[in-house]
Amino acid sequence: MWRYILLSLDGYKPSYWRDDIISGIGVAALSIPVAMGYAQVAGLPAIYGLYASCLPVLAYILFASSPQLIFGIDATTSAVTGSIILGTAGLAAGSKEAIALAPILAFFCAIFLVLFALLKLNKFTRYISAPVLSGFISGLGVSIMVSQLTKIMGLPSSEGNVLETIWYIVTQILKLNVVSFCLGVVAVVLVLLGKKILPKWPVALFVLILGTVGSYYFQIKQYGVSIVGSVPSGFPSLHLPDFTTIDWGLGILGGLISAIACFAGSLLPSESFAMRNNYAISGRRELFAYGFSNVIASLTGTAPTSASVSRTAANESFHGKTQVVSMVAATIIGIIVAFFSGVLYYMPQPVLAGIVFAALVGIVDVAMVKRLFHQGAKREANVWLLAAIGTFLFGVIWGVLLGIVLSYLNVVLRTVASPSAEVGIIEGRDGFFDISQHKEARRIPTVLLFRYSGSLFFGNVESFEKALKQMIQADTKVVMIDASAIVTVDMTASAKLKQIVAFLVERDIDYYFVNVIENLKVSFRKHDLQFLLEEEHVQKTIEDALQHYQTQQK
Repeated sequence: MWRYILLSLDGYKPSYWRDDIISGIGVAALSIPVAMGYAQVAGLPAIYGLYASCLPVLAYILFASSPQLIFGIDATTSAVTGSIILGTAGLAAGSKEAIALAPILAFFCAIFLVLFALLKLNKFTRYISAPVLSGFISGLGVSIMVSQLTKIMGLPSSEGNVLETIWYIVTQILKLNVVSFCLGVVAVVLVLLGKKILPKWPVALFVLILGTVGSYYFQIKQYGVSIVGSVPSGFPSLHLPDFTTIDWGLGILGGLISAIACFAGSLLPSESFAMRNNYAISGRRELFAYGFSNVIASLTGTAPTSASVSRTAANESFHGKTQVVSMVAATIIGIIVAFFSGVLYYMPQPVLAGIVFAALVGIVDVAMVKRLFHQGAKREANVWLLAAIGTFLFGVIWGVLLGIVLSYLNVVLRTVASPSAEVGIIEGRDGFFDISQHKEARRIPTVLLFRYSGSLFFGNVESFEKALKQMIQADTKVVMIDASAIVTVDMTASAKLKQIVAFLVERDIDYYFVNVIENLKVSFRKHDLQFLLEEEHVQKTIEDALQHYQTQQK
């Protein structure tokens, strides 16, 4: 059994200690304020964010394959939990019912994550595009930021969706608590400035400490400013959630949505950091580790856990080498929970909300959509906008589902609209070039060199036919189809190819398939297109086809 755990620490070197400990202290300092804020986003008391940053983190480390990823409570799964608890279930934030439902969501989230690992669904991450994930997270970030505005303004929480919350803020703006609003705004400004001026310093923690000290000395509660208040000391006992009072459909569906959010929001960044830093991870192990972390989260009564991209990036900037970083951070937070939870009493709620607001400014990736439009990638830019606006308007649950649909729709559209081009020659240069991309490229007289970049199936064979026919000119005597990127043809596409061949023959236009790979030849034989091979309409290269055509004309 021991050979299956702590694999992320294999090959640990004593020289790593210094960087790992420093990074662990830094990650703990970053985690404390945002973890407490995200717990409130999830509809739980702030202390539950610290619970989620201890044992569930250590549970992840046991089976993790990533040496860098920082796990715990974060925006994505917190927003999903909050959407289910406060929105779908209609429970009051911090109520007994909300506290009872959160670990049930974590339990079913764990079940689905382990199931994903067993079914090897980690491979599906390749179908979730960067614009979809960025748009979803950006829309999610803005919606959470809106929810924090009521706390910053000192208004009672709004029970509606994001649009109703915005309307509530607009109509109640004259009733804001000036002291609360000033504290929240100052917190936002200080954290944002700190990120620019002192990027490696835990400015959010300093702001929280400053706010707490000021709250104690100036007794800001007397001015109507909300504070965290009494928190239990020590850790909650480990126990299974109470399943007797739940709506099973809500629990299972909520767990599935949480698992999908954790899957996409954790595994994709983990793979990205692995690629950037030249190491390998096991997607299946990661999913299992996420599941085990959520099992422990459920037993400790917390909301579903997931990876934190911002804290992982901070870990990287601190030069943390291994999961010892997470061990150090979890230990520090555990000591605070066990012995110093009383100091949390005077923490001002608007300062916590301001810290969360400022933390989320960085995940709204407007730069990506600007870059996509600037590069002319309008489809990807529109996908980003749809994912962001959909998540913002319709909530996290529908945002996750929309993200999945958009990801697969993007794959289908890319396949259906595979690029085609007429290619030609350039004097003095070898090879063949896209005429639309190279002004100096010229057609070979009477010859159409047609390149199609994608396998042929029922969804794109019509566009293949249309593009080919549009490029045929009055003087065209032979069509050569560069099939180097065509891996297979299905039954519908093979029937259409027969019609295209008949169309060419009827007009006395010869035809060849060139650069045909062996797999495509197998498809030709399978779908009654073997005559293309037998009648020498398949040639190895364009040059071979040209030579064969010229020989036939003599």
